[in-house]
Amino acid sequence: MRLVPAYRQRSSALHAARAGAAAAFCAAFALTGALYQHPLVLAAALAGVLLAAGAAGVGAEVRRTLWLSLPLALLVTIVNPLVYPEGDTLLVRSGELLGRRFDITLEALAAGALAGLRVVAVIAPLGLLSAAVDADELLRLFRRVSYRSALTASLATRLVPVLARDAGRMSDAARCRARPPERLAVLRAAVSGALDRAVDVAAALEVRGYALAGRPASPRAPWSRHDLRIAAAALAVAACAIGGRLAGVGALEFYPRVELAAGPGEAALALALVGFGALPFAGRAARLGVAGA
Repeated sequence: MRLVPAYRQRSSALHAARAGAAAAFCAAFALTGALYQHPLVLAAALAGVLLAAGAAGVGAEVRRTLWLSLPLALLVTIVNPLVYPEGDTLLVRSGELLGRRFDITLEALAAGALAGLRVVAVIAPLGLLSAAVDADELLRLFRRVSYRSALTASLATRLVPVLARDAGRMSDAARCRARPPERLAVLRAAVSGALDRAVDVAAALEVRGYALAGRPASPRAPWSRHDLRIAAAALAVAACAIGGRLAGVGALEFYPRVELAAGPGEAALALALVGFGALPFAGRAARLGVAGA
């Protein structure tokens, strides 16, 4: 659980902004990672996320998210040259297995490495989202669309850590016994405890009238300067990513040879991503605000 960032209120522009704007800011960087495979663009998007995380005071949490994404990135890097042996530059000529020859080429290895970097560039903004955006505030945005679904998701975010702690305590208690029970017995006890807790929560919600709740009214809170800063940065990052993609910036070909576009368009896009990642936190106004200011 330490690898998964948990939200805590801090005095930063990202924490002070409303949940929709902050989530859009993180999603814009994740969109950049999903649209591009160019190493310069991916590195710039990752740098923008890390700068924003450091300015928001959640740099350590996001770095732990990077550690969580590294095994998946490494797996993608290894598997791609094994299953797709295309390319002109042969690195390793291996034998045959089950009638298939596993040759490793430079182009396939480069494609796998950049696909792994792409995974990291997508997961890092999601780590920032988990660490800097209040999940309850984010779920509150969906109340008018589906009240019960939002309530279910909100309860799940609260109950999953509680159930994990219950299962951990049961496992510790089982190891203290002279003859520890089987794992299936511990799992059965944890599941039955979870069901009992769910029934209790459902009964408490019914008593409080949640079963008859209708669609709530939409609050009209004015936009703060932090909301405007974060939302503008989110729009700028998304516009740069989509506009650059439509303009052909960051073009990349792996087969039969690696052809990497490196020009003023890629450099400008990289600088824009890094700059818009740090811009909402620049200036005295961004450092002095509190939530809702």
